[in-house]
Amino acid sequence: MADYPLGLDGKGQQGGRVRMLEDLNRDGIYDQQSLFTDSLSFPTGILTWRGGVIVTAAPEILFLRDTNMDGKADSREVLVSGLSTGNQQLRANGLRWGLDGWVYCASGGHHGNYGIGTKLRSRAGETLVGSRDFRFRPDTGELEPVSGPSQNGRNRDNWGRWFGTQNMRPLWHYVLPDHYLRRNPHIAAPNPTQLVVTPLGPEVFPASVPEKRFHSFNEAGHFTSACGGMFYRDNVLWPEAAGKQHAFTCEPFHNLVQHHLVTDEGVSFSAERDAPEGVLDFFASEDRWCRPVMTRTGPDGALWVVDMYRYMIEHPEWLPNAGREELLPHYRIGEDMGRIYRISPVDSAPFPIQDLTQLNTEELVTALDSSNGWLRDKVHMLLVWRGDEDSKKPLRHLLSTTENPMARVHALWLLNHFKALSAKQLISSLNDMHPGVRENALRLAETQHEPSVIASAAKLTDDPDAKVRLQLAFTLGAWQSTVAGTALGKLMTQYHSDPFMKAACFSSGTPHLPALVESVMLASASTRADLNGSLAELALAVNAHSSLAALLEPVFYSASGTYTLDQMQAALQITSMAARRGTDLSAIAGKHEGLAAILSEKGSSLSTAIFDFARESVLSQSADLDLRVAAAKLLARDVRHSSEALRVLASCLNPRQPVNLQKAALEALGTTRDASVSSVVLNAWITLSPSIRQVALEVLLSGEPWSFSLLEAVESGKEVPLDALQQGRLLRHTSKRVRKLAEKALTRNTDRTQIVERYKTTLQLQGDPGKGKSIFNQTCAACHQLGGMGKELGPDLKTVVNHSPEKLLSNILDPSRDIQPGYHAYQCELTDGTELYGLITNETGNSITMKKTDGSVHSILRKDIESLRGGQLSLMPDGLEKGLSQQDIANLIALLRLGGEAIQ
Repeated sequence: MADYPLGLDGKGQQGGRVRMLEDLNRDGIYDQQSLFTDSLSFPTGILTWRGGVIVTAAPEILFLRDTNMDGKADSREVLVSGLSTGNQQLRANGLRWGLDGWVYCASGGHHGNYGIGTKLRSRAGETLVGSRDFRFRPDTGELEPVSGPSQNGRNRDNWGRWFGTQNMRPLWHYVLPDHYLRRNPHIAAPNPTQLVVTPLGPEVFPASVPEKRFHSFNEAGHFTSACGGMFYRDNVLWPEAAGKQHAFTCEPFHNLVQHHLVTDEGVSFSAERDAPEGVLDFFASEDRWCRPVMTRTGPDGALWVVDMYRYMIEHPEWLPNAGREELLPHYRIGEDMGRIYRISPVDSAPFPIQDLTQLNTEELVTALDSSNGWLRDKVHMLLVWRGDEDSKKPLRHLLSTTENPMARVHALWLLNHFKALSAKQLISSLNDMHPGVRENALRLAETQHEPSVIASAAKLTDDPDAKVRLQLAFTLGAWQSTVAGTALGKLMTQYHSDPFMKAACFSSGTPHLPALVESVMLASASTRADLNGSLAELALAVNAHSSLAALLEPVFYSASGTYTLDQMQAALQITSMAARRGTDLSAIAGKHEGLAAILSEKGSSLSTAIFDFARESVLSQSADLDLRVAAAKLLARDVRHSSEALRVLASCLNPRQPVNLQKAALEALGTTRDASVSSVVLNAWITLSPSIRQVALEVLLSGEPWSFSLLEAVESGKEVPLDALQQGRLLRHTSKRVRKLAEKALTRNTDRTQIVERYKTTLQLQGDPGKGKSIFNQTCAACHQLGGMGKELGPDLKTVVNHSPEKLLSNILDPSRDIQPGYHAYQCELTDGTELYGLITNETGNSITMKKTDGSVHSILRKDIESLRGGQLSLMPDGLEKGLSQQDIANLIALLRLGGEAIQ
């Protein structure tokens, strides 16, 4: 990427190039280089392919070949187009080949809503990828999203498990593959990633003198530019150890590469730095220009490290104006330099590098029996490209004779590619001694429908390895058999407390719903309570009324007319699910006699019975508080007696009632979508405590009619203190009438540029950081942390300690001018009318995850989204100056520049 950071001319001129290095005398040192191609657009990834190279050069992925053998690329084919061309550090990168034959690519995104609308084009058509990573087949043009995003590199281990990085996250694991989650659009999945190296922004141990920082000062000495990671895939540097792997992540800002020992931990991993505390990192340079940006297992078994070698590595876009001006002369210094290091044991030379193109088919298969991951991958690719049917026999021999489990995995995938993998071989591999082989055999078994294969796979419900059980949960969804359904039910009931296992089971749940219901009905009460609601939602979505009836009977039936807390909570899950689908239990029952029988006995509706009990419980001062809370939430779903339910819930808004019951009543009112809720809440306003008022405001802001009523009350003079964030929500509301009334009721000057200019005299005032504390609590603490105070929604304000007063003033008064990545506000309207406002923190194939302004996290199915708007404005609203004097703002700036020391 010779054109980094802003092009050869500083204005975007393309100058990326691919050079070919040759070792002419075979001594392990590359002594000749030639230019293969140039004038590429900021190339960020490269992969050898069929005698050429695939290169990511946004907005395209290119296939470049030398067809006349003159050493220069003369053939250029666009494989993929539509890649984001934003900041050069946020572009698609990290082309890596997978055991399944797909080429995987990191999208370059650094948070869950970056590039959320991205559509990529290939020969196969257009694909909505959004903020996820993706994979494609260069030969056919097939392309699909995969779990992501990863910002700088996407990598796998020997067993086909994928990992990513982001500036402050050196290593995370993609536990839930997106193609499995997409099978079930009815159940929202959790965040598919697990952070392996913790905590966020872990400490690094450099050898270089600390570099001058222009922002994020609290992150000095910690990961801030993690990239180029990989799993070491050989035993030259370290001997193999069961359940342990070696991972490396580059940190170019601190001139180092950190080494982690990664250990199996359930369905994912944990990691620790492979050095004592305080000891320098594995690769740590005293040279401040040393910028490690990529690590790889070399074909010789050594660790190869790519050093970009630049005076500065930060992109100017992330610098404040003062930093940009100071570093402007140095933007491109070092663009003609760069190094590749080979790291090997001091007492042994690296293995000689083999020319694989000179091997015949049988020799290539023999070469698969290697400890070196690079070599196995390239041999695998060559065998696929050659398409030699004569490879089947030696591959079968390798699979049955080698003691190398990694070679057995490659043999399995190659036999599958050549359509030569028999049921017998697959069954044998499902019983392999190594869990990695069993895990891959399960993936390959998905296309087999032999009863003997399914039966062998089903026996792995008791496998001692959690990752094998996780893969089994995914694989069982590929089959329709009763054996598979029974096995899935066993996994679900045994491991439902693990959110990843639970998600995997539900991804496979649709074809096995009756079996899942049967298993859950035989499980403990706590297991039923945890799974009932989601299973009922799935049953309703696929019109499986027999399964729904079986789920409802133990919840709604009570011979005594009293109900347990578990029944109440399960009933709430089920009725809430029905409401999200725009229906109720009675309407559903009308379509199915068995369900109707459960809800009606001797002419009396059982659903009415449970609601009657809920109403009595809410009003009973002697009832258990947890039961009353559950009853209040359930009562809101009593559609047949909604007026009476509203009256009972309104009676809970009384300072004599327990706080938890008041909160539950408010939350229940918020689920009704009844127009009278706003008057109920506003009439009770004067009696509500501060903490309850915040819940009440969140309810009023969650529906358009209620927001309008709230503003009418404010305009008429009712004292309802709205913080800046809440005012911002109203002023940016999707409803025109709400926005118009907000602009009238919340009078303010909306011309941000004029306001910043008018307040510049603030910079001449002497600020008092001690007094700034109260301003922080009043204005900023709802979203920001500083000195241990406030909420962790927006960026930690310790990161602005060295910003100039001018920049701080602009950020306070005009927050949308300079939005930090990941803090763009989104407004999501659901199909039931609920409105959510906050940040998008994650995206999968069937859902998004939003973090609301109150800190709560919500997983939302895509099919439940009516509209999603935003992404252009900061979550931090305009108008923070309202109610503040210029001296107040001066005091706040003084506090921020001290990093919150006055708060201590």
